Amino acid sequence: MALMTDHRVPPVRFDSLTGFVLAGGASRRMGRSKADLRLEGATMVERQIRLLRSVARRVVVVGGSPGSLNDFNVLRIPDALGGRGPLAGLYTALLESRTEFNLILGCDLPFVNRCLLGFVAVRAFAAGCDVTVPRSQDGRMQPLCAVYHRRILYAVRTSLESGENKFRSFFPRVCWKAIAWPELADAGFRPSMFSNMNTPEDYERARIRYEIAGAGHA
Repeated sequence: MALMTDHRVPPVRFDSLTGFVLAGGASRRMGRSKADLRLEGATMVERQIRLLRSVARRVVVVGGSPGSLNDFNVLRIPDALGGRGPLAGLYTALLESRTEFNLILGCDLPFVNRCLLGFVAVRAFAAGCDVTVPRSQDGRMQPLCAVYHRRILYAVRTSLESGENKFRSFFPRVCWKAIAWPELADAGFRPSMFSNMNTPEDYERARIRYEIAGAGHA
């Protein structure tokens, strides 16, 4: 399928990288769990697990419903701080992590592929920063498709203890690097790579795109 197949980057898995799927959250605008949304017969959490496994030796799911993931042989852990949003999910991931670098992936990004994840991981290892985060075409940072060093745990905890739940609240306390959109575009990535699903209408558009792409490669 065109949306998920890309051979520009060889399939490499990094021993020093852990992949975390953030599967929690209230999903109020969607009206149901984004992790359980299905595209091409797989739930979003299943899809993100497969993607992360293409670049990381170990994958962990943070939060979400207690449904079985036995077929994927992955650990699912509850949020350490319920009701605090994705930042609490990152904090939980860093508490669990056994590696310096950690790739965080949300369940609302249906068009991310393994090549993008590998690209971000390589840039993170080269930069050695606390955070390596890509920007979309509109200039927005994409913190739910980014690499975080385990040493930021204290900075994240400080933000949460201060009542700051926004994902970027701890950035002033750490060394971070943004991957500018022109660099991503030069590497061949499309603007739609970061299209997300926040509403039922977003989900329907994603489902239709998958159907069209699948029909074109039948």
